[in-house]
Amino acid sequence: MSNWAVLLQDLLIRIAGRIKFLEDFLSFGRVCRSWRSVAVKENFKGTQLPWLMLAEDDNSDYRRFVTALHGNPIDNLLLPEAKGKRCFETLGWLVTLSEIGDMNLLHPISRFKISLPHISTFKHYLEGSVVNIFTFIQKAVLSSQPGLSSKENNFVLMVIHGSCGYLGFWKPGDKAWTTIETYQGAFYDITYYNGQFYAVNTTGNIFVCDVWGRDPTVAHLVGGIPREMLRLKRAYIVESKGEVLVVVRDGHDLVFLGDYGDEEEDEDACSDLDESRIDYGTSEFRVFKVDLSNREWAELQSLGDNALFVGDNASISVQAAKFQGIRPNCIYFTDDCWPSYPRFKRGGGKDMGIYNMEDRSVAPCYKGGSFSRFCPPLWVRPYF
Repeated sequence: MSNWAVLLQDLLIRIAGRIKFLEDFLSFGRVCRSWRSVAVKENFKGTQLPWLMLAEDDNSDYRRFVTALHGNPIDNLLLPEAKGKRCFETLGWLVTLSEIGDMNLLHPISRFKISLPHISTFKHYLEGSVVNIFTFIQKAVLSSQPGLSSKENNFVLMVIHGSCGYLGFWKPGDKAWTTIETYQGAFYDITYYNGQFYAVNTTGNIFVCDVWGRDPTVAHLVGGIPREMLRLKRAYIVESKGEVLVVVRDGHDLVFLGDYGDEEEDEDACSDLDESRIDYGTSEFRVFKVDLSNREWAELQSLGDNALFVGDNASISVQAAKFQGIRPNCIYFTDDCWPSYPRFKRGGGKDMGIYNMEDRSVAPCYKGGSFSRFCPPLWVRPYF
């Protein structure tokens, strides 16, 4: 019988360099000690697809992940640090938010953790009514990946927060969150592009925030799409092949199928509503290319060879040809109707699928059920 543990290290490195997917690379590293020694970041040459992190199983310290290709199980990762918390993925890290407002950055593979300021340090924390802590943060985006060391801290974390959708950011060493003072309507989404943060608001306007510059709390209008394109819809801002796209999602809002009077404004009443009388679900996507240099926009009828991944905290573009099985000209989406999560007894997770830009059809992206009132399934880009 061959002894795989005694293979030469140079040969193991060559084998490791041919592995395309991170899930296979992690399995490679579990074979034995010698294989694990070469299963390091420097030897992984593949380009990684997003994983779908499923909702938390009751009383479990593990989180389940499935592939975006077929919805097949990938791995169960031990993540007690994410138990009972709302999670937001950004550049392979999880921003976790607890029910008492504690926040952390968590690397799901190494379990390295970075403490963030409590949500009470946001300027607008006491503005309005904080009925549900888990909905106080709506989006979190890193400028770059933090290092797995306290000395590697040249990054910024930008978030959308509060009942009015403000922008705020944190830099390593800060004791509190800093608010972007420019405000012209609630913000929907953020992306980091060409060294700056860009955010799209509910009126379709795009603002740039230079947190490294002289006026880090000021946002400047740089373009957008017409307001009417976003009426009662949801928007994402995505960088794709050096271009800025605004992706508009229709059918996102809750629809009340009966006369509930004033109950829609009462969080406690909404949590007990008859689920047969309220609904939501994606019906259509439209994609717009925005030229920020001259503030022009154009609607795209096709994504070409690209596929987009959007949803709760996700705005990702990939080249489908690099991944056998990923459908080009399609949008992979997860449930992003976060106001609905506490309103349904089983929580969010019903509105997921694959939208085909050519024939406007929707196919399932995960056939199993996965629901949560605080952290339904979300796309995760695993990195070392």
